[in-house]
Amino acid sequence: MRNWTILAMAAFLLLGGTLMAQNRPTPTRVGYIDAEKVVQAHKDFKKVQDIRNQAERELKPIRDQIQALEAKIRAGNATAKEQQDYRIAAQSLQEAGKKWTERANTALKPITEEIDRVIARIAQQQGFAIILDKKVAATSGLVVYAAEELEITDAVIKALPK
Repeated sequence: MRNWTILAMAAFLLLGGTLMAQNRPTPTRVGYIDAEKVVQAHKDFKKVQDIRNQAERELKPIRDQIQALEAKIRAGNATAKEQQDYRIAAQSLQEAGKKWTERANTALKPITEEIDRVIARIAQQQGFAIILDKKVAATSGLVVYAAEELEITDAVIKALPK
């Protein structure tokens, strides 16, 4: 008899918990943001921009050199030395580009992590189940129409630390 009582109590608790869980509203709205605009609005984005500007200053002369050598190679006027210079410059550009990309990504990571936390908080507060990047959704064909009231870009920008 005692086992039945314990079993009945356990069943009641399980069913009661399930019924209470069903009463909680499940977010079903799908929203979107302009991720690029949000990232650019972040207070620390200037650091990323500075890194990109430094990279451009360093990489531009190498690109210019490659372009000039490439024109000679295409025209068939390049010497063996110029062809070798081209290969060296192309490798140098690749290595320098990788270095600058890593620097920019390192500076960008804490920004995107903070933005992700803000997006999650706003999405939960406003009952969104999913937030999409507006440009990615549009260019991929994933979304062909979205009502303007589903965009939370401005709310996210307002919620970012100043």
